[in-house]
Amino acid sequence: MNFFEAQDRARKNTTRLFFLLFIAASVLLVFANFVAFLISYFFLSDREGTTFINTDYSLSALQNYYPWEMFLVISAFVFLLIITGSMIKMINLSDGGDTVARMLGGRLIQGGTAELKPRRLLNVVEEMAIAAGMTVPRVYLLDDSSINAFAAGRSPANAVIGVTQGTLARLNRDELQAVIAHEFSHILNGDMLLNLRLTGLVHGIVLLGSSGYYMLSGKKQPGEERVSPGPFIYVIGMIFLVAGYVGTILGQWIKAAIGRQREYLADASAVQFTRNKDGILGALKKIGGLNTGSFIESPTAPEYSHAYFADGIRSVWQSLNATHPPLPERIRKIEPNWDGVYVDTEFNQPVPSDLQEATVSKLGAELAITTAILTSAEQAISQIGVIREENVEYVHQLIQQIPQSLRNAAQNSYTARAVVYVLLIREQPDRTEAWKSLLKHADKRMTELSMELFDMSDNLDARYKLPLLELCINALTALSTNQYIEFERSVNQIIMLDNKVELNEWVMQRLVLQQLDEYFNLRTPAKARYSSLGAVKNSAEILLSLIAYFKHKDDNYAKQVFDQAMQKAKAHGLNFIPRKAFSLDRFNQSLDELMQLKPLVKPQILKACVEIILVGGKATIREIELVRTISSCLDIPMPPMHQSSIN
Repeated sequence: MNFFEAQDRARKNTTRLFFLLFIAASVLLVFANFVAFLISYFFLSDREGTTFINTDYSLSALQNYYPWEMFLVISAFVFLLIITGSMIKMINLSDGGDTVARMLGGRLIQGGTAELKPRRLLNVVEEMAIAAGMTVPRVYLLDDSSINAFAAGRSPANAVIGVTQGTLARLNRDELQAVIAHEFSHILNGDMLLNLRLTGLVHGIVLLGSSGYYMLSGKKQPGEERVSPGPFIYVIGMIFLVAGYVGTILGQWIKAAIGRQREYLADASAVQFTRNKDGILGALKKIGGLNTGSFIESPTAPEYSHAYFADGIRSVWQSLNATHPPLPERIRKIEPNWDGVYVDTEFNQPVPSDLQEATVSKLGAELAITTAILTSAEQAISQIGVIREENVEYVHQLIQQIPQSLRNAAQNSYTARAVVYVLLIREQPDRTEAWKSLLKHADKRMTELSMELFDMSDNLDARYKLPLLELCINALTALSTNQYIEFERSVNQIIMLDNKVELNEWVMQRLVLQQLDEYFNLRTPAKARYSSLGAVKNSAEILLSLIAYFKHKDDNYAKQVFDQAMQKAKAHGLNFIPRKAFSLDRFNQSLDELMQLKPLVKPQILKACVEIILVGGKATIREIELVRTISSCLDIPMPPMHQSSIN
C-alpha cells in the first residue's frame, strides 16, 4: 500500500462521489416528476373516454395534465430537499468521528478504565497507533452483541474507532488486533473522510422518502389525535414517498459502488500488518457462525453501513446493493481452500492477564525498531502508512517500560496536562520561573501533581517522550473547550518565559497544540491546494534550512549539509536561507503553507527532511523528533525510527 497514492485516490474519489450524487439526484428528479404526472393524469383525465392508449402524447397535450409550472415546482422542491438535507447532515458530521460514534449509541472508553476487555482494546489501539506514527484514536464501545467495528474521522489526526460489545466478548487478542488493523487500513487509506461525505450526501437522497412518510403520517402532538393530511399534502407526500424508495435504493447502490473493493484491500492490509492471517480469518468465521452476525441494532446504523468491518444492516437487496463483499468471498480471498465451516464461540471468553497475553518479542527486550529510517530516505518514505508487527511488539514493550505513574497519568484528561507540563518544564533553563508560571496560570493541585510526576521522571529515557505525548493528546480531547484554552495558555506562557522558543519547545508545542486546536475547532484543517514543490518554494527553503541549522550550529557546515541533502533528494532549485532571515512566525507560516501540498507532492519535502538528518550517517533522537513532528503536521504518519540510525 502506498500511503500517498491512497490519500490522493481518496481525494479523487470525492469528485467521483459528487458525480454519482448528481446522477442519483437527476434520476430522482425525473422519477418524482413521472409519479407526479401519473397522479395528475389520474385526477385530470376523462376516465370514460381517455386512456393511456389513446392519449395524445404531444408536448402541448401533456401540458394539460402536467403543466410546466408543476414540473418546475416539483423539481425545485426535490433538488432543494436533497441539497439541504445533504448540507445539514455534513455540517452535523463536521465534528468527525465522535459524532458518528455517538449517533450509533457508542460510549467513549476512558483511558484509565480498569475493565479488562476495554483495557485490552485500548492497549491494542494505542500500540498500533504509536507503531504507525499517528495520534491514538479515541475508542467507543457500542452495546451490541454482534461482531463489528468501524473507523470514522476527517484525518488520521482526529480518528475514532468504534467496536461492538460482541467483538470484545467473542474475539481473542489476535482476532481483535486483526479487526483493529483492518480499521487502521481504512484510516491510513484516506477512506474515513470519504465515508463521512458519503454519509452526508446520501442522507439528502434518503431524506426524500422520510419527508414523504412524515407528510402522509400526519402530525401527532402529545395528547392529540392524528392530523390527517390535506389533498395537496397527500399528493406531494405520495410523490416523495415513492421517489424516496427509489432514492434509498440509489443511495445504497452508491455506497456499494464506493465501498466494496476497499474491504478486500483492508482485509489484505490486516494480514500484512499483523503477519497473521488466522486473526482476520477467525474474526470473519466467527461472524458467520453467529446468529446476530455483524448486524448493528441502532436505528441510525443504515446511515454509516458502508463503513463497518462487516455488513451492519439487513436488507432485501443485500446481494445486489451490499456495501461489503459476501463473507465467504472475503474468507476465500485469504484462505482459498476454506471448507465452508464457520466458527461458533462463547459470548464471554476469559481475558488473560497482561503478562499472559502480552506478545512475546522475537527480538528480545531491547528490540530495535525496523521501520522508517534504515539506510536511506527512500526506505523511510516506503514505510509511511505501514504498520509492522515488529513495530507493534516494540511499542508494546516501550509502553510497558514507561514508569507506571506517568503512563497512567497520560491516559486521563486531568493528569495528562501535568505530564505535558513536566516534559515542557524539563526543557526550561530556569525551572524555578517555570514552576512559578505554572502556579500562576494553573490551579494549585495541578502544580503539586506536576511536581510529583516531575520527581518520578528523573531517569526518563528520551525514547518515551513522543509516545507519552501521543497518549496525552488522546486523553486531552476529553477536556472542555474552556479547559483546553486554559491549558494552551499555560503551555505558551511557560515556553515564552525567556522570550524565545527553542526548537525542542516548538516540537512539543506544535505536536500537541496543532492537533488539539483542530479537534476543538480553533484551527481550520488545511486543504490540499499546491500540486508542486515549486509553488511553495520559499516555505520549503525555510523549513529545510532550519533543519540543517538544527543538524549543525556552524553556518558553513549547515549549508554543506543542506546542499548535500538536496542533491540526494533531487530537490534542485532550493536555496539555503541565511540564519538572520528566520523567525518563529515565519517558520510556522511556512509549515502552514506546506500543509496545503497535495498528497503526491508531500513525499518530496519529507524525503528532503530525512536526507538532512541522515547526513553523516546517524541521526540524533532530537533530530528524529523534529522530523516526526513536521511529518505529523503534514498529516503524514511517520513510524518510529530504526535504533541503529540513532546517535
